[in-house]
Amino acid sequence: MSNNKVFNISNSLSFLRLLLSVPVCWLLIDDNNVGFIVLVLIAMLTDFLDGYFARKRDEITEFGKIIDPVADKVIIGAVAVVMLIKGFIPLWFLIAVLSRDILILIGGIYLSKKLGYMIYSDIVGKVAVNILALVMIAIIFRIDFFIDYGIYFALFALITSLVNYFVRMLIMMRKDETKIIT
Repeated sequence: MSNNKVFNISNSLSFLRLLLSVPVCWLLIDDNNVGFIVLVLIAMLTDFLDGYFARKRDEITEFGKIIDPVADKVIIGAVAVVMLIKGFIPLWFLIAVLSRDILILIGGIYLSKKLGYMIYSDIVGKVAVNILALVMIAIIFRIDFFIDYGIYFALFALITSLVNYFVRMLIMMRKDETKIIT
């Protein structure tokens, strides 16, 4: 059941993840891999816990449906930009990561205007973001397999999640159309 309370445990965890993007990037720029991995693991934990608490405490909010994916997109996008600058990933991969996020954001805004609510993050999107995060971490730590092949696995996960998002969006729009007709 959804409510409109903005300040709750799950939304606070999402907001914390958003704030963590700054020190995470700073530690990556500074080559502080231990600090970087600690904060990334904390960010990944907040990503798991925000959804858990929202469901467990019945605190799913429209704000939470926005802040959770925004926090994911900001931290992943910021780390990807730093990785490009440091020469860890090619430009095309950064463009793929940012394009997916921008398309999902545009789709979400459109759906919000059309139906009055947002699509929540689902398991496919969460898995894709976690695959991307793990591949990016492995690349930063120079694990050869991920440097050579992991980027394509992450790209596949991103494309899959984008297609999944737009299929879900179309289904919701269809359901809304049938409500109007009947």
